[in-house]
Amino acid sequence: MPNTDPQQDNARGNYARFVGLGFTLILIFGLPTVVGFFLDRLAGTLPLFLLIGLAAGFVGGMFYVYRALRNVGRG
Repeated sequence: MPNTDPQQDNARGNYARFVGLGFTLILIFGLPTVVGFFLDRLAGTLPLFLLIGLAAGFVGGMFYVYRALRNVGRG
């Protein structure tokens, strides 16, 4: 007999949403940091662009989390 429990389906949807949020945060933090690292290697300015990329990733990540959590209750 198939499971028709809506609470379990909702839990799976929340799990998928937060796993997706985690992967997106990894990209938002990691991509500018890696780009900054490689720009530093090209320019010879280690750790200037690395720190700028890390700061940009942090700000972008916090903004994304804020918007995602703001929209959680809306469906």
